[in-house]
Amino acid sequence: MKSFVVNGKEYRSMRVCCAELHISYQKVRRLCRHYVRASKDPSLAVRWCLGSEVLHSTEQKPWKYQQDLEKSYDRQEKLKDKMYLQFMENF
Repeated sequence: MKSFVVNGKEYRSMRVCCAELHISYQKVRRLCRHYVRASKDPSLAVRWCLGSEVLHSTEQKPWKYQQDLEKSYDRQEKLKDKMYLQFMENF
């Protein structure tokens, strides 16, 4: 992981940065995965979470975003099938 600077302090780890700033590591990680500029500069994702910069709807998304959507859909379908089977067992 490359180091990045947020509010004048250099961080070598995104997890440490998120813990110190009391923001969600998972959210920052997801923003870095879903937006091109944030993947190149993680401090941008941190600033989006802190609210010091605005996340515009026109941000460019990489192929990983579409891949995550497909995986999410598959997980949701699997959960629906599991819940349906549990319901039918107890019926």
